[in-house]
Amino acid sequence: MKHKIIFLLVCIIPLLSTGCLRTYYPALNHTNSTPIFFETSDTTQESSNYYAADVTIAKGSYEGENVQLLKGSYTIVNTKKHSNFNSRLFGYAGNYKVVGLNKFDGTKSVFGLGADFSMNLNFKIHRLKFGLGITAGLTSEFGEYYLFRKNADEEGLIHQTQSLVFISLSLFPVVAYQITDSSILSAQINLGLPGFLSPTLLLNSGDYIYSFSFIPYFGGDDNIQIGRLVFGIGMNLNLF
Repeated sequence: MKHKIIFLLVCIIPLLSTGCLRTYYPALNHTNSTPIFFETSDTTQESSNYYAADVTIAKGSYEGENVQLLKGSYTIVNTKKHSNFNSRLFGYAGNYKVVGLNKFDGTKSVFGLGADFSMNLNFKIHRLKFGLGITAGLTSEFGEYYLFRKNADEEGLIHQTQSLVFISLSLFPVVAYQITDSSILSAQINLGLPGFLSPTLLLNSGDYIYSFSFIPYFGGDDNIQIGRLVFGIGMNLNLF
C-alpha cells in the first residue's frame, strides 16, 4: 500500500505542473552547495585565500542516469569570532548520461562558470561554534547537456526549469569545533540549490582543507548505493 501511495504521488505531482513530462535541472544541482570554509584563527586581521577542487559522483534524475563533475574554485575567507565570510569564483566540467529519451540518449558534456558568497553568524563557547548561514550565487552552465535540455524542451519531450544563467540559494546550520590551534572540524547541512540537501563534513588542518559528503540511494532491493558522493581538497595560497 505504501509503495502505491508513493507511486501515485510521483505521478500526480509532475502531472499537475508539467503534464507528467520528465523534468531536468542543471547538472550543478546534482552536486552539493559548497561548504563554508573556516580559518583556524578568528583573531587575524588578514583574509586567507584558498584554491580547492572537488569531485562529484551521483545518480541522475531518472533510472540508469548518472553524473560526474570536477569543480575548481578560488575562495577568499574571512573568519571572526562571531561571523564568517566566503567569496568564491568557480568553474566545473563533467558529463551527464541521459537514458530513456531515444534520440537524446547518451553522455552529454557539461561546463559551467559561477560565483557565490557565503556568510554565517555564530555563537562561540570556548572551542565550539554553532550558528546559521546563507549562500547565494549566480551560475552559467553550457555544453551538450544544456543543449539537450533546451532542444528536448522545445520538442515537448521534457520540461526544463532554468535557463543558461541561474541563481543558487541555500540556508544552512553549521557547527565548528577547534581541535587544536591549527585544526578545526566543521559540519553543515545546506537546504536549497544546488544540491537540495547537502550535508558536508569539513576539516581544516595545517593549511589544507578536506571535505566529504555522502547521500545514500536505496534501490528496489533495499541495497544501499551511492546517491551522491562528493569529496574535495583545498590549499591555503597564503603559504606562497
